[in-house]
Amino acid sequence: MSIPIRVGFIGLSTRGWAASTLAPPILSVPLSSKYTLTAVSTTNATSASASAEKYTKETGRTVKPYHGDAANIVGDDEVDLIVVAVKVPDHGKVARTAIEKGKDVFVEWPLGNGLQETLELAEAAKRKGVRTLVGLQGWQSPAVVKAREWVASGKIGRVLSATWVSAKLEEFTLWAPFTTQTDVYAADPSNVVVGHHLSAITRILGPVESISATSSKVFDSVQVVDAQSKPTGETLANRSPDQWAASGLLKNHPGALFSGTWRSGVSVSKETDKDRPTLVFIIDGDKGFIKFESSSFGGSIINMFVPEKVYLNGEEVKVEDTVGTAHRNWEAYASGAEGEYATFDDAVDLYKHLDAISTSASEGRVVSVGV
Repeated sequence: MSIPIRVGFIGLSTRGWAASTLAPPILSVPLSSKYTLTAVSTTNATSASASAEKYTKETGRTVKPYHGDAANIVGDDEVDLIVVAVKVPDHGKVARTAIEKGKDVFVEWPLGNGLQETLELAEAAKRKGVRTLVGLQGWQSPAVVKAREWVASGKIGRVLSATWVSAKLEEFTLWAPFTTQTDVYAADPSNVVVGHHLSAITRILGPVESISATSSKVFDSVQVVDAQSKPTGETLANRSPDQWAASGLLKNHPGALFSGTWRSGVSVSKETDKDRPTLVFIIDGDKGFIKFESSSFGGSIINMFVPEKVYLNGEEVKVEDTVGTAHRNWEAYASGAEGEYATFDDAVDLYKHLDAISTSASEGRVVSVGV
């Protein structure tokens, strides 16, 4: 029986994204036999103590509380893997601290605050020889896994084209047109939303060779909403584009064109929203096609939810996920299945796509991705 990986979790409080999504899989059977939560670290002593108390009760093992400087938890000899789940601007500093100490590292996506920082983190990890994992859980979606297998095995023949149409829904209260106060300074939406989507797309089809992109800003301002999604009356200037379109040739499929469109401001909860698509993804081949379809909230979050309908050559294929993509990501890492989970190097490749989209949209030219 292998020795469990001892985890030091930075940013794990009693509630929030890490508490609701990232941590639960490693605290539950069967992954609790592969991971042990040893320590937590938060911004202050009060929240750290509350978090440590909660997870000590849940796991039946003592969980140590740290707060403040990440060096404190990183220096703990009983921690093998540092999990970084803090605000994106702090990812780089915290991850470097762990890498310099020779700790293996998980960082939620986006890995770094831009391509350059992501490159630096990947290079630092290589120099130190540490194992890395990134929260690009879309790799683990059963629909993505199946589509990747179908393409590789020739189920649809030669790939001719791939078309992705998705949305950042207004019910998803990050960025325009609505945001909660706590998420006012969330990472750029193109890096998060488009990033997770492109991670799934390129996992299935491989990289895009070069990109031509356009972006626009439909919303000049962002309305701040409370925890119940009710407007507070506060508005902020919209700092980022909220619509994107990108196209380019797929490197691994000669002549095949990828095109993607991301819409913001659409909803799924109004009377007029019945059957409004939140995701349509079609891969055309000369002997068949693959199609993903969703018209629910989850359709825009392929890194967490399986598309409502998946088709292969006109036949609907039942695809379910009974454990979740976060669980599968931790499982792949614990088993050492290299190539089955996203590393810092994979994050670099993804960021090159995002950087190409941003550059092309702002400069009005075709940009080589360089992957």
